Amino acid sequence: MKRVPLPASAPKRLGWLDLLRGIAAMVVALHHATYYFTPGWRAGLRLWFDPGLYGVLVFFLVSGYIIPASLERHGQVRGFWIGRLLRIHPLLTVACAITVLPFLLGIRGLRAGLEQYRPATAVLAHLTMLQDVLAVPNAINVLWTLSYEMAFYLLVVALFVLGVHRRSAHVAVVLVAGAVLAGGLLPTAALSTRAGVGPIVAFAAPTMAVAILAAASA
Repeated sequence: MKRVPLPASAPKRLGWLDLLRGIAAMVVALHHATYYFTPGWRAGLRLWFDPGLYGVLVFFLVSGYIIPASLERHGQVRGFWIGRLLRIHPLLTVACAITVLPFLLGIRGLRAGLEQYRPATAVLAHLTMLQDVLAVPNAINVLWTLSYEMAFYLLVVALFVLGVHRRSAHVAVVLVAGAVLAGGLLPTAALSTRAGVGPIVAFAAPTMAVAILAAASA
C-alpha cells in the first residue's frame, strides 16, 4: 500500500517529549498508589528516590521546553491563553465541583480546612489557578502544581511580550538569585499574614486578568 506523505504544514509531535511525559505520569501514579497499597515499601524507597518529586519535575521541565517554543512558533499570545484556559479550566471546574459536592451535602469537610475561608476567596483563588501561592488550600492536593505552571505561563508571556525571551537565561539567573535571597530573608506567607489572604486574592485576581488581557492585545 502506497504511503501518503503528510502535508508540509502538518504539526509534528516530538516523540521523545511524549515518552518523557508518559514516564513522568507513570511515576506520579506509582507515587500516589504506594500511599495505600505499599506504605512500607514507600518509606524505604523515599530514602533513595522520591517518585512524586521526580515526576513533577519532569513535567515542569517538559513545560519549560514546550511553552516557550509554542509561543515562538505561533507568535500569538491571545491564542496561547485561549488554548491554555480551554485546556485546563473545564476539567478543573468539573474536578473541583465533584470534590466540593460532599461538603455541600454535609457529608464531610473540605481538604486542609478550606471551608474556613470565605467562598468568594476560595473560588477566586482557584479560578486564577494561583491558590497555592496565594496561601489558599488546594481543593484537591495535586492542584498545587497548577499554581506553579500558571506562574511560569505568566513569566514566559511577559518575557515574550517584552521581547527579551531570547535572553531568558540571564533573566532566570537573576530570578533564581532573587528567590534564594527572598526565601532566606522573608518568613513563609509574609504577605498573606500581614495583609490577610482575602485582600491578597482580591488584588491578585484582577491584576492577573488585566495582565493577561493586556498581553493578549499587544
